[in-house]
Amino acid sequence: MKIAVLGAGAWGTAVAIHAARRHQVSLWARTAEHAQEMLAQRTNARYLQGIAMPAAMQVFAGVADAEAVAEYDLVVLAAPVAGLREQLTALRGSQVPLVWLCKGFEHVQSGADYGLLPHEVLAQVDPHLLAGVFSGPSFAQEVARQQPTAM
Repeated sequence: MKIAVLGAGAWGTAVAIHAARRHQVSLWARTAEHAQEMLAQRTNARYLQGIAMPAAMQVFAGVADAEAVAEYDLVVLAAPVAGLREQLTALRGSQVPLVWLCKGFEHVQSGADYGLLPHEVLAQVDPHLLAGVFSGPSFAQEVARQQPTAM
C-alpha cells in the first residue's frame, strides 16, 4: 500500500514511521528546510528526537494537492485543525481515501457562534471526499517507538 502522510509534526512523523515498517510511505513537510533536515538526519529532530525513520521512507516538502496524491492508496492528513481547511481545499476532487489525525475545533469564522469540527469543515470543502478520522488515547512517541497503545 502507498501512503502519503501530509504533515511532519510529531503525529505525522510517528504515524509515517509506524506505517513505513509495512508500507511504502511518503512524509510531506511544510517547508523544504524541514524536509532536508529530516532527509539528512533520517530523524525528525524537531518533534521526535532520537527516533530513526525507516530507510525506505520518503520525505517531500510543500502542500500536496489532488494531483500530487493521485498515485497513493491512502492519504493521512496530520496537520493541526487550524490547517485542515487549507489542506482539504488543496485536495479537493481527490479520489484517494483520506483520514485525518487532528481533533478540536476550527477557529471561529466571522459571524459564527462557534468553530467547526473537522467533519463539518470537510462537508463545506468537499463533501464527496471519502474521508474519516484516525484517533485514540495515545502519544506520538509511543506510536513511533512501537509501545503498546490504542488508535
